Amino acid sequence: MTAPLAGVRVLEVANMIAAPSMAALMADLGADVVKVEPLSGDILRNSVLDGDGPDPYWELDNRGKRGIAVDLSQPDGVALVHRLAATADVFVTNLTADRMAKFSLTVAEIRTVAPRCIHASLSGYGTTGPDAQRLAYDMTAFFARGGVQSLVSDPNGAPPAFRPGQGDHTSALSLLSATLAALRLRDLTGEVTTVEVALMQVAGWTIASDLSVALVTGAGPERRPRAEWPSPLTCRFRCADDEWVALCMPGPRDFWPAFVGCLGHPEWLDDPRFATVQARRDNAKAIIEACDAAFATAPRSEWAQRLDRAGLTWGPIQSIETLVDDPALHELGALTLIEDHPRGPFQTVAAPFHIHGADVAVRGRAPDLGEHTREVLLEAGLGSDEIDRLIANRTLS
Repeated sequence: MTAPLAGVRVLEVANMIAAPSMAALMADLGADVVKVEPLSGDILRNSVLDGDGPDPYWELDNRGKRGIAVDLSQPDGVALVHRLAATADVFVTNLTADRMAKFSLTVAEIRTVAPRCIHASLSGYGTTGPDAQRLAYDMTAFFARGGVQSLVSDPNGAPPAFRPGQGDHTSALSLLSATLAALRLRDLTGEVTTVEVALMQVAGWTIASDLSVALVTGAGPERRPRAEWPSPLTCRFRCADDEWVALCMPGPRDFWPAFVGCLGHPEWLDDPRFATVQARRDNAKAIIEACDAAFATAPRSEWAQRLDRAGLTWGPIQSIETLVDDPALHELGALTLIEDHPRGPFQTVAAPFHIHGADVAVRGRAPDLGEHTREVLLEAGLGSDEIDRLIANRTLS
């Protein structure tokens, strides 16, 4: 099989999750990715496990790369990165616009040394405008300011927390797709362009169904607490064993008869409070209370059989501990084994797509700090004496 990005060279000057995750996916697709870190290392290193085993965050978003450590505050360090960029197809960064300028890594400066290199940047709020220099994480730019957090909280309740990397990994897919399109454009026309992705804009895309309505009507969606949810067919219910199920049957097919039969309450078909969609909406609190009482009579394993027999669309609300053993996840090939770590093999999460007949795979562990500095720079044409000098003066490690 052929790797889709075989022969593509990527130079990454980025830290944390979103932009490095995109570069890791390019490595999965066969690109040769060289990651440039400061001498102190990417701040994601050792954020979960410090010396006790493979660090899951670090390995997930940096697998399959080669790593070098360079001090970009020194002119020699910038010159080295420019030298590597000269042979790269893609330069990926998440530095803010002022830091790109500080380290001579702007679009214009990369284009000068690498006329065919796609400059791909990930930011919180874009590279122009009043917030171009504002530092951001997905918690702030994606979930909070991007509008996601407000939509998923109960009215009058505290905004919920989100897990690390949710917005980052979504944004990584956006950056990947745009970069691949830019490479295609370059190959078709010779035009070398620039790619920009902002966490806030990706957040808007993920809630675009609601956002598009607000653009037309000027109003956001109605928000109700679960106890007053407008339809039990799109609600969540706790079973007798304290496990939860989520239902999603918005129509246009009428699932109500099958649903009330599944719950053992066919009399609800004739109850005027529940007989129509509008009646159920008007009596939401009563119908949710009735459904809560019904689901509380049996464990989730029994409800799973009943819901499936009735042909209803539902899913278990699983814990991470349950998810890792879900046979559907394994059938999808969503997890993969990394075998070359010095502390032993471990599982990580594979790329979230398949290209049948192509070589797409995690290609090994993440690099140690400066692990490939000498190897990469020898390939770039530096001599051993020059590399030793740069290590001695702390430009490299």
